[in-house]
Amino acid sequence: MRLALALSIAALLAVFLLYTSIAGGGTPSLRPSQLLVDTHEGKRVTLSGKVIGTVRGDAQAGGLRFRLRDVKGTGSVPVVYRGSVPDMFRTGRDISVDGHLRSGTFIGVKNTLVTKCPSKYSSKK
Repeated sequence: MRLALALSIAALLAVFLLYTSIAGGGTPSLRPSQLLVDTHEGKRVTLSGKVIGTVRGDAQAGGLRFRLRDVKGTGSVPVVYRGSVPDMFRTGRDISVDGHLRSGTFIGVKNTLVTKCPSKYSSKK
């Protein structure tokens, strides 16, 4: 009897863990064009794209300001980010950053900026 009860509780916990890991725990990953089209105002998302234009400001004081564009597309959004910046960060680099959209500007969460390695995503010749 005790074994059956213990196995039932373990199975119930396993189902709950599986449900939360698949359905309930993720942050949506979007491109700039999707962020502007969908209704994501104020919701936390992961934004991925290519840094374009001039990078201005300071990541620690008033915030680093730049535009993020779809890797293969034309949609772009202004970004303000405060926190640590990877050495590989620069114009033309593909990045990913967590944050939320506020009044048409993407506000990055501190220390979530990650650069993507271009050699990892390019085709082999």
